Amino acid sequence: MLTRAYLRGAGFLFAHGLIPPMNNSNSSTRSPVFMSSSRCEAPSVPPTHTITLAGGHHVQIVASPGLSESDLRNVVDSALFKNWLKNMQSETGILAGGEISLRQVLIQGVDMFGRGAGFLKFKADVVEKETGTKIPGIVFARGQSVAVLVILESGGKDYVVLTEQVRVPVGRFTLELPAGMVDDDGGDVVGAAVREVEEETGICLKIEAMVNLTSFLDPKTGCKIFPSPVVY
Repeated sequence: MLTRAYLRGAGFLFAHGLIPPMNNSNSSTRSPVFMSSSRCEAPSVPPTHTITLAGGHHVQIVASPGLSESDLRNVVDSALFKNWLKNMQSETGILAGGEISLRQVLIQGVDMFGRGAGFLKFKADVVEKETGTKIPGIVFARGQSVAVLVILESGGKDYVVLTEQVRVPVGRFTLELPAGMVDDDGGDVVGAAVREVEEETGICLKIEAMVNLTSFLDPKTGCKIFPSPVVY
């Protein structure tokens, strides 16, 4: 509706003489003159940033069209992106052996949750050096989050507290455990859990009463299992 109103307004102004009328005496012999307002502009250069990996290898980080220098800076400075680079270069990372090379990273999108990066979408140009084969490098990274299992006892029965959330990606309302994103630095996880429960349910929990459920995982795994969330 706004576009239509604007177009009609533009036509109204044009019809009422924004272009000066021609001299009446020559109007029968002159041809209409059309002027173009378009200009030839040089294509804008996307924001870039260069990082140096272990061993001195330089990698260019490039922002996709539509992303600003500020967006790129938010990505490069985020704990989410730094942790990804750290994992790539760790002892068990894919760059550790030297057979695989990271040439470039194309940042395609970033969603900020407050001051921290909540979601990142980027494409890493990763190549096997010996064969030159490109390795699929599409990455969708998600910031740290915490979920809380709240059990209430009433009348000799236990009840689990769930919240109803609007989830656009699945196009429906879903019942979920109280949960939320943790600050970008990943610091106060327990405090974030307590705050999310109070915000979503009104239940005030004590930090000292919280139990870390990951402590019950098999020690053989190093307590580093990250289960995928259940949507349905």
